Amino acid sequence: MKVNEFARQLGIVSSKVRYYDRMGLIQGERQDNNYRNFTPQDALNIYHAQMLRSFDMSIQESLNAKNEELDQIDEWVGAHAESLEEQIRWQEIKLLRLKEMQACFQMIKEGRERVAQFSRDNSYNVWNFGFGAVRTPGVQKAVEILSENMPFSYIAIKIGLQSVLEDRRPLDVSIGLGILERNKKKLDLKLPAEVERKEGGEILQYMLEVSDPFQLTCQDLRPLLEECQRRGKPIGQDLIGRIYLSYMKNGVFVHGIGLAGEI
Repeated sequence: MKVNEFARQLGIVSSKVRYYDRMGLIQGERQDNNYRNFTPQDALNIYHAQMLRSFDMSIQESLNAKNEELDQIDEWVGAHAESLEEQIRWQEIKLLRLKEMQACFQMIKEGRERVAQFSRDNSYNVWNFGFGAVRTPGVQKAVEILSENMPFSYIAIKIGLQSVLEDRRPLDVSIGLGILERNKKKLDLKLPAEVERKEGGEILQYMLEVSDPFQLTCQDLRPLLEECQRRGKPIGQDLIGRIYLSYMKNGVFVHGIGLAGEI
């Protein structure tokens, strides 16, 4: 039969049949009338190669597999299963991060209860831009590690306590990268000792949108400062938070930020 007819029987395009032929996967003998003597074995070889290809085995590997013992095939399958499990684990972490971001976006969009109480996880942060930025080999290494592991890490922001107490204009703002302890453990990251570890606990989180985080003033933080004062817990530490995402609002490019005050 012709290649086109064989391909239709297989349910694939003829170009794939020609490709498999060039790779030596099938042995359809050519006849004088330009027909090929394709056999059920050729069809089986192609289906088998497609099945293995669906698990990311290359055509060349599937060809090699024809000459391998069961133990060798089992070893390949086992290694691929481990690799796939690792991919699934990473995707699950990504999904949790996306859902976390969605919850914060919803708070911003609703514009209600913009100061809310949360239980915060332990986190690790480095500050490499702005006031109080630290530049040592250890910090630089931490920046590289966290940068390579986004979105499991995040953009961190810190506002110096003294600048808040003195009502400086603008406040002392630093940015960098951070990661939650649970994600650090899941990824088995080894961070340098210079990374700042922030203990968890009950916090008041304030969601705000600003066009320039480095020009923040106490007026921008007024709802958070007033709520802490009302609860008898005035700000006593640097404010630590995250920049969740940047976007357009009313024609202005803004950053969606969550800042935390200890309570």
